[in-house]
Amino acid sequence: MSVWYSISRVFKPREETSENPKHQELKTRYYAASFTRVFRKAEKLQETSGKINKVIKADEERGELFVEATNGKDLFDVIMTIVQVGPNETAIDIVSSIRKKSGDWGKNFSIIVHILKELDQSFPNIKKN
Repeated sequence: MSVWYSISRVFKPREETSENPKHQELKTRYYAASFTRVFRKAEKLQETSGKINKVIKADEERGELFVEATNGKDLFDVIMTIVQVGPNETAIDIVSSIRKKSGDWGKNFSIIVHILKELDQSFPNIKKN
């Protein structure tokens, strides 16, 4: 993440992954794993990740996890949406919002990248164009 990107985030309190992001680190991930395996791993991130505090709500039927994360003194609300897109193919998108009125200075970016790195270590990533 560049200094200019951090400065552009001064007044923006949220960040999210997408199919066509400005930064490749924020690209929607597709894993060669079942929905259940990816969902369970995302639920257990609080045990293995230093930034995820707790799971606030897990709705497996809808494929959504709502978690609380920290980065320094700042608190973040993170929503992970997990969708099975094939027999053994699962996609994940993440939205992170800082719990303060001013911008995040790129901290939401680091929360999302941290979560995606944890998941990338557990599942083979399927490259999508």
